Amino acid sequence: MKADRNYPEIVAKAEKAVSGVNDPELKRVAFQKILDDLLALQSGAIPLKRATGHGAPSSRKKVKATRSGPRAYIEEMVADGFFKKPKTMAQVKAELENRGHHIALTSLSGPLQKLTHHRKLRRSRTKIKGNKQTFVYSVW
Repeated sequence: MKADRNYPEIVAKAEKAVSGVNDPELKRVAFQKILDDLLALQSGAIPLKRATGHGAPSSRKKVKATRSGPRAYIEEMVADGFFKKPKTMAQVKAELENRGHHIALTSLSGPLQKLTHHRKLRRSRTKIKGNKQTFVYSVW
C-alpha cells in the first residue's frame, strides 16, 4: 500500500461521481463502491486496465449481491418477528419509516402479495372502523 494517499482528493472524486444520484440510499452505496475502487486503484490492487473496463476479466471472487428494496426490507421485518401479530399495510409502512425506509404505500402491496404467495406471510381480511374491511398480514 502507498502511504502517500491523497484522501481529500479521492473523496472529492467519489462525491463528484455520485452527485447526480438523488436516492440517498443508492447514493450512499454508490459512493462507497466508487471510493473502494478508487482506493484500490491507487494502491495498485486493481490494474488500470481493469479499472477502466478494459483487459482480462477479474480474478477476484464474485461476492453475492445483497438484496434491497421493499421486499427485502419486509423479509427483514418477518425475520425480526414484526408480523407475529397481524399488521395492516399502513402499520408496515410506518415501521419501514421507523427503520429509515420511506416507501410509498402503493409500492408495498406487490411485495406483500409476493411474500404471501411464497408463504412467508399470511393475508386475511379484517374489519376496521365499522364496516370497512382491509387486509392484515402475519406469519404462518
